[in-house]
Amino acid sequence: MPTPFQTHVCAAKAGVDAFARTLALEWGGMGIRINIIAPGPVEDTEGMKRLTPTKEMKEKLTKAIPLQRYVSKDEIADLALFLSSSAATAMTGGTFVCDGGQQLCGSSGFASALGLD
Repeated sequence: MPTPFQTHVCAAKAGVDAFARTLALEWGGMGIRINIIAPGPVEDTEGMKRLTPTKEMKEKLTKAIPLQRYVSKDEIADLALFLSSSAATAMTGGTFVCDGGQQLCGSSGFASALGLD
């Protein structure tokens, strides 16, 4: 999702997505599954502390997320555990978004939290 002032992150995520899908095609015949997790705002991370350093900025971004909260580190870990489990053996080449629904709203909430609206 294009996001103001996150060019480096957006470019890297797009590259990782294409890389993973290509590897899934190349390695699938060997029984190797490739999936990626695309997290949104994750609570108690250095990145979010830097991107929303004030209480007001965090509140603005949180209000723009459908679940009204940041994702926890444990929720990201749970998704990774699921993808590596036998319950996901038919899944490969996927990008699994774990962001509280933020991608549904686009980058406007992030831009607003940074005062770019």
